[in-house]
Amino acid sequence: MREASISQLWGRAWDLFKVNWLLFVGFYVLLVIVIFISIIALFLGLVFLRFLILSFIDLRFFILGFIGLSSFIVSFIGLLIVPLILTPAFVRAGYLVARQGQPSFREVFRDLSSLLKIFVYELTLLLILWILLRMTHLGWWASDILVVADFIILFLSFFGWAAPYCVLSGRAGILSAIGQSFSLTWWNFSKVFVALLSVIGLLLLGLLLLGLGLLGDVPILILGGVLLCGLWLLVVLPIGSIFLPLLYFALTDEEGVSHSKSLRLG
Repeated sequence: MREASISQLWGRAWDLFKVNWLLFVGFYVLLVIVIFISIIALFLGLVFLRFLILSFIDLRFFILGFIGLSSFIVSFIGLLIVPLILTPAFVRAGYLVARQGQPSFREVFRDLSSLLKIFVYELTLLLILWILLRMTHLGWWASDILVVADFIILFLSFFGWAAPYCVLSGRAGILSAIGQSFSLTWWNFSKVFVALLSVIGLLLLGLLLLGLGLLGDVPILILGGVLLCGLWLLVVLPIGSIFLPLLYFALTDEEGVSHSKSLRLG
């Protein structure tokens, strides 16, 4: 089994992205549509919901009030779809690309139970982090100690990076996947640390492009910085979603796409 470096994994992620870029464009289009409908529905709800109260006085306002209430419900459902379905589906898409090479858009949404498990995992991790952060702030600690404690807790959260892939591979349930992810990271700490730093570095590079644009007072420079940052993240986020499962496959020796089967992380 031939060893692969972090740069080689990024290279494979880039190659797979070039083959599957339409898949991720579809995700972005779907995300924009859902958010746009949710915002419009929220605006309509704010405009017409007040008529629902007036309908108790005059029934002529009931229809307008009903439109406002319905719009609020549509907005809530739309905003719920993003974390409940679209975000887990984005993770599953990167996993399937790394594992199969070229999955279909329909295949990404086929297993709703896996998407729900990823959502529950993300919610569980956020809940654990929130509880730990609240516990540190309940005591009479000095402010510098609190900063260190918060940093340690947030740092430990990165140990759960592989949990979604443990769930998607069928190797573990939600809670046991967190344990497997911590164990995998612990025994391969230096490799995972460098890999996650590379992901964070690429994301920060996009924010740097935005910052350079904001430094100038010229509107065209600000607009250019925003556009460059947006385009950068539109490319880096899907590549990162492919890179992380490739890293998982390399560390666990699971089979990915055909040209990755003989690789492991050195």
